[in-house]
Amino acid sequence: MDNKKEEQLIIDKATEATIKYFKEKENLDVVITKHKFAPKDFQSVWISGHVKDDKNKKFSADVEYANNYHIGSISTSEGFDLNY
Repeated sequence: MDNKKEEQLIIDKATEATIKYFKEKENLDVVITKHKFAPKDFQSVWISGHVKDDKNKKFSADVEYANNYHIGSISTSEGFDLNY
């Protein structure tokens, strides 16, 4: 598998994990707007987006692809509080 395909697979799985997390834990539908790989040592990808019907409620999630796509941490915009 070439590097671009491998990266795209990681992005797709991290995006899916983020959407699933927000749906199951927060009962929210989210839109993913961008991604960025962390330095290789972290084996993570940062996934950013917002709540589907409220672009003011933004978030960034650290998805650890080396740890079964575990959501490591989430930061949110002001006024966007999470249950978990």
